[in-house]
Amino acid sequence: MRRIVLEEMIDDEVKAVVMAIIIVAGALSIAQTLASERIPERFSALGLLGPDKKIGGYPKTVLVNQTINLYLFIDNHEGRTIYYIIYVKLGDKWTEVNENKSAEAPILYTYEVILPHGMNTTIPLSLKINQLMTNARLIFEMWIYDPTAGTPRYHGRWNQLWLNVTAPQIS
Repeated sequence: MRRIVLEEMIDDEVKAVVMAIIIVAGALSIAQTLASERIPERFSALGLLGPDKKIGGYPKTVLVNQTINLYLFIDNHEGRTIYYIIYVKLGDKWTEVNENKSAEAPILYTYEVILPHGMNTTIPLSLKINQLMTNARLIFEMWIYDPTAGTPRYHGRWNQLWLNVTAPQIS
């Protein structure tokens, strides 16, 4: 009789240990799954590429109304789908822009794209400046649509290209 009770106690202890191992393994699996979906740092990237779709090779001098071919690179790591709006503005050496302040300059072009998390796109640009300028500053600002406010808001990402815009030579 004593032996049967001892065997039943051992069986219950073995069952409890096996159950504990299953619970701990399950908790670890769930924690690992949740941790792998967490995004440690949310960000968006904005890049300006030259005519060869590479960093560099940017024009320094263009003619009035000459087509400037560039590429805009946008990358989404925000953890959600984002509606991006890129404003191309024309400024000069006195135009202020930073991560907290959008440039107060005329908008020449607007580009819009919707990107899911983890995706990127490269957009071809064909730009023209219709006035003579020394130290023209093409400013590329990233804005995102804010669904709560129902309007775009400045996202603090920007890029620039310095140019001199000259008149064609008359022979």
